[in-house]
Amino acid sequence: MASPLPAFVSRRRPDWDALQALLTRQRSGRLRLEELRRLDTLYRRAASDLAQAQTFYPGTDAHRFLNQLCGQAYGAIYQPPRERWASTRDFFRRDFPATLRREARFVGVSAGLLVLGLVLGALVVLLEPRGAELLVPEGVRRYVAQGRMWTDDLLSVAPPNAVASGIATNNLTVTLFAFASGILLGVGPVFTLVNNGVLIGAVGALCFREGMAVGFLDFIAAHGPVELSIIVISGGAGLMVGQALIDPGELPRTQALQMRGREAVKLVVGCAPFLAGIGVVEGFISPGDFFPTWAKVGLGLSLGALFWLYLLRAGRTDVGAARVDVPDDSASSRLR
Repeated sequence: MASPLPAFVSRRRPDWDALQALLTRQRSGRLRLEELRRLDTLYRRAASDLAQAQTFYPGTDAHRFLNQLCGQAYGAIYQPPRERWASTRDFFRRDFPATLRREARFVGVSAGLLVLGLVLGALVVLLEPRGAELLVPEGVRRYVAQGRMWTDDLLSVAPPNAVASGIATNNLTVTLFAFASGILLGVGPVFTLVNNGVLIGAVGALCFREGMAVGFLDFIAAHGPVELSIIVISGGAGLMVGQALIDPGELPRTQALQMRGREAVKLVVGCAPFLAGIGVVEGFISPGDFFPTWAKVGLGLSLGALFWLYLLRAGRTDVGAARVDVPDDSASSRLR
């Protein structure tokens, strides 16, 4: 008969902590020969614990932690180091989209918070005549009062590459804050998502009320779908960090934060190249009237559809590769 889960975790945690410490040192290349032998021994014990967790405690935090720990140890002991390009390719081909699908509930909550902000911002401006004074920046209100878009002068003030660089920097700041502020027990991402949603909803409602809805659509159509998707994903990563602190489950809070934080970082890093690319679109295509509105709408919808098709479909043939077998004493132990 299996022992209760807390007793199992308490009894075996010293070996898990020791294995984690050796893996950390191994990544910096500082293990002695006797430490390498101990690393192998601790890995086999952890793999045995994983088999017990799969049988008696499936779906628990302890089970997930052991699966991740054994995967890392297997890679350190049996797999030769891969070239950086191959690792990067595999990350974007499998790891990033697979992580997003596993953590879809956090991304869904993040999307709900952004939509909540959009609705609140729009309703305040549409239902309260002075609502725009509270929610819309003064500079934007001044342009709208003149019947002009505040983006009309962007390309006349600075060249497109400078505009794209500034926009990318701002987007990166919002994205990183939405993720990193998760350390504030998840309050930071909630505030960031709702606040950005309120601002966008209020500005959009003001443009609609003043007969400038087409101009607003013209500016946000090309970059909006992907940019908002990235903000939502980063917010979901921040919520993962907050959840690990609020409810660490059977694991100590520090270990839960390490485990969940590692997965959250994958989401943020995976979004980085897409964030840079959409900054180029926002700097070169979104402002001005060089491209017609219909072309911007078509481009934005196409980019958004391709982005989510990639996230939902990429790497699905490799989903079964995460289960760890209990190794025997031979070198034929493997990850499948």
